[in-house]
Amino acid sequence: MDPAFNEIQKFNKLWHYVIAGFPVLVIAFLLVMELLNKIPEKHNQNNIDPISGLVIGVALSIGFFIWFSLIKLKTSITHEGVFVNFSGIPFCKKKFAWEHIQSISVINYSPLSDYGGWGVRYSLTGNGWCYNVAGDYGIKLFTVNGKAFLIGTQQKEEAGKIITHYFKK
Repeated sequence: MDPAFNEIQKFNKLWHYVIAGFPVLVIAFLLVMELLNKIPEKHNQNNIDPISGLVIGVALSIGFFIWFSLIKLKTSITHEGVFVNFSGIPFCKKKFAWEHIQSISVINYSPLSDYGGWGVRYSLTGNGWCYNVAGDYGIKLFTVNGKAFLIGTQQKEEAGKIITHYFKK
């Protein structure tokens, strides 16, 4: 049986949920303040009900929070190649067959300075695309046409062993 590497990562740090939940709290607070008539009335030229707008805002921000909590970064390395899928984000699914990979290794990188943060990122400094969730280790590969791609990993040793097993160039 051929060995394989499989990893599923989620945004699961407390600060991830604080950032994602902050809009929910702010808009819900504004809604409560409006319902209690604590926000001074302004002349409304558009005849828009502020409560309706805030209810829609709360619903949208709760929807965003739920979506954010369901996002997963799935990485697989098998005899066929490297597969990555940021489920929950459209068009963020890639397959790299071994014959299309020029080089691949597990590296230490800086998410902020190299890619501007976490998530789906494109580096303006020539590092290519990056899919990451947390940490500062990633599977860096270059395709035969010279394009760079980085996949964040929390399992650097296991990923490195499988890469060494399959990649022979």
